[in-house]
Amino acid sequence: MRGPILLLPVLAVMLSSPLLAQDAKPAEPPPPPVTEKMRTDAEALAPLVKSDLAKQFLAATAQLKEPAPRTVYRNREKGIALSKRQFDALPEGEKESLTPREYPPQFYYETGYGSPLVYVRLLDLAAPHMRTVERPKLLDFGFGSIGQLQLLAHCGFDAHGVDVEPVFAALYSEPGDTGGIGKGAASVHIGQWPADAALAERIGAGFSLITSKNTLKKGYIHPSPPAGQTVDPKKLVHLGVSDEAYLARVHDALLPGGVFIIYNICPPQAAPDKEYIPWADGLSPFPREMLEKSGFEVLAFDAVDQDWVIECFEKLGYAEGKSRAELAEQYFCWFTIARRKD
Repeated sequence: MRGPILLLPVLAVMLSSPLLAQDAKPAEPPPPPVTEKMRTDAEALAPLVKSDLAKQFLAATAQLKEPAPRTVYRNREKGIALSKRQFDALPEGEKESLTPREYPPQFYYETGYGSPLVYVRLLDLAAPHMRTVERPKLLDFGFGSIGQLQLLAHCGFDAHGVDVEPVFAALYSEPGDTGGIGKGAASVHIGQWPADAALAERIGAGFSLITSKNTLKKGYIHPSPPAGQTVDPKKLVHLGVSDEAYLARVHDALLPGGVFIIYNICPPQAAPDKEYIPWADGLSPFPREMLEKSGFEVLAFDAVDQDWVIECFEKLGYAEGKSRAELAEQYFCWFTIARRKD
């Protein structure tokens, strides 16, 4: 939140006074570069991964560029988010309805969802089932951060992310954010895939891997609150098509033998007398039978991965001194892996 701008010149004069300067506290040192932290975190997570792909993904943190702070101009009611360049190009009369928000470098990679390095687990789980393809394509449904897309690009992927959040289009609009990166490329798409036919056509097909982390949750797609409770639609994920139509598009967007993985980390569900938490139900929203009927071979279904998540969060410093038993009551995880039949 921005402070009262008119008081800043007065405050500057007061702090320049020799009397007050004696009592002034020294300025806090700036935080370390976010890319430095990501490299350190990648080294901590390295013992937890097995596949060459996962190891390459973590090693690619050495190639990430430190971002500058970004300003995004928003009108939440209208769903508008503009970069500074877009905002400056507007007529003066159209600027009044937009509110600026400053985003520090850490937000660029972590947004509101934490380290993108957790994505390495999806790669480690999918890698044994993936076929070798020159310059493989990947689609991350509900990508939430540019971090994993850029790391994948450095690994040689043509990495695509799709999300409905308009802030991401503005946040990741500077040169070098997307396009050719390392040996591959990164692209972000904003809209409802695959319900938006034009968007689906732009994203295309031919993917070796389609992923969804913390987006395709049963609680988001098919919530089941206690009797008498309703769920705010704004807290749900709306596919815009039927489950069968969604899976048909995933199937068709994959190469034969391509892999589809759903990975969900969740908090505990609220007690029956408390408000239902949609994101706490991380089971697959699609039954095994529906996946199979859609042309997939189901390799894992609602498999539990809590132990890995707890160890990962300890490595990333999320544990806050809690014991393993305490963490086991706070974090839950399930994953489903399906492969398109030939």
